[in-house]
Amino acid sequence: MPNASKTDGIRTISPGGYDVYSCSVTLNNGNTTRIDRLVQTIEIIESLQTSSIQVILRLFDGINFLEKAHLSGGEKVELKIRRTENVEETFAKSKNKFDIEVYIAAIVGHTRPKPGMQAYNLECVSKHAIISNTKKLNRSFNGNVAQLVKNVFTSDLELKDGESFNIENISDSTDIVKGIYPSLSPLEALTWLTRNAANDGTPYFLYDTIQEGLQFKSYNDLIVEATYRYYNDSTFNNEKSNTPAAYKESQNKILGINSDLNRSFYDSITNGSYSSKLHTIDIGTKNYKQTQFNYNNGAINIYDPFSTKIKFDDTSVTDYTTNKQYYVSLNSKAYEKSTNYHQPALNSLQSRQSYFYNLGFMGLDIEIYGDFNLQVGNKVGVIIPKDGDITTTDGKLAIVDKYIGGSYLVSSVSHYFSPDEYRCSVGLQKDSLSFDLDSKIELGKESKQSNTGKRQTRRGRR
Repeated sequence: MPNASKTDGIRTISPGGYDVYSCSVTLNNGNTTRIDRLVQTIEIIESLQTSSIQVILRLFDGINFLEKAHLSGGEKVELKIRRTENVEETFAKSKNKFDIEVYIAAIVGHTRPKPGMQAYNLECVSKHAIISNTKKLNRSFNGNVAQLVKNVFTSDLELKDGESFNIENISDSTDIVKGIYPSLSPLEALTWLTRNAANDGTPYFLYDTIQEGLQFKSYNDLIVEATYRYYNDSTFNNEKSNTPAAYKESQNKILGINSDLNRSFYDSITNGSYSSKLHTIDIGTKNYKQTQFNYNNGAINIYDPFSTKIKFDDTSVTDYTTNKQYYVSLNSKAYEKSTNYHQPALNSLQSRQSYFYNLGFMGLDIEIYGDFNLQVGNKVGVIIPKDGDITTTDGKLAIVDKYIGGSYLVSSVSHYFSPDEYRCSVGLQKDSLSFDLDSKIELGKESKQSNTGKRQTRRGRR
């Protein structure tokens, strides 16, 4: 595979540069063979919603490797990619690198681009994803949700603390639950546990990263992290080419930005983002209860994602009572000294769902130069120059777009290595804004809703 090293003979001069140090496959007979020269492109994908990274290798095969290697799936692939700060440094001393071990899950996308050449994709996943599909959990469980997750990591997925995951990346949970895993794979069981686990009313995410392995983190822990980096959608470069300052400027530059925003006031009301009602019935005591939720969330940015001035039936969006309703069955007499699986939902279900749906309040897709250390779960800032006038009515500078810009959570990252360059396509989401939607609006005139005003308007039309 061609390497986009982009060096000046001593160091990499662009964050788009990289070197494939090695790419090898361990065959079913135990032999290991290098496939560097067959690989044309590499894509490595992380997502906040998936419990395994995905590696897609596009092979141009002119040696009939597919048949000679007896590829059938399950073979181990070891991939080492780096960006050299000095062309003489070893892989071990590289500061920007991927050292990945994955397993072939599927062979797809077969074509014949020219005579004597076949092309296909090797789709690979983390080892724990393969292991998970070989097992079903039917045993009972009892304890703190975070501890239950750790037990599944180590006992069922065969992960080692400090290698495939870090114990510090499992957020604490005070929820104690008891029950039986209903014939679920380990990863399905973990996802099942996240449905009722909460940290200060926020949901949990089970996701895999290249650098830190499998993680089980709460939204509360993610949004309080320091900002990883600020990305700037500036038009021009200010620094002299091939200098350390230009390299840093390139790291922060947005190369492309695109999104449908995905902002839907209509769906937010329906999903219970701002208000909801919980109905619970305890079949042990025959006790029925209603609990009303009204938005009071912590957020990535400072201001709420809605205006309290928008009302229907003279009711603000946070005060609706029947827009979204949840129903939970409890049984306080199921166990003498512990609660069942549904009990934690009492205090967190409505809040968790509100956080989850508000995270989809607004999204951006940006493209940047390659970054080995960017991962899902990071908090980043987006700086976008303001369109049109750059001054407000009071004469103050307003050169930054506070609506689209602001702080975001990284929800997906696609690391794409082409023969020319290394770039990242990054999916961003935020749950709030950097300015107050209820602040004074300078556009237009205040509408008059009185009957007198309406009659005057009709007379004027005559």
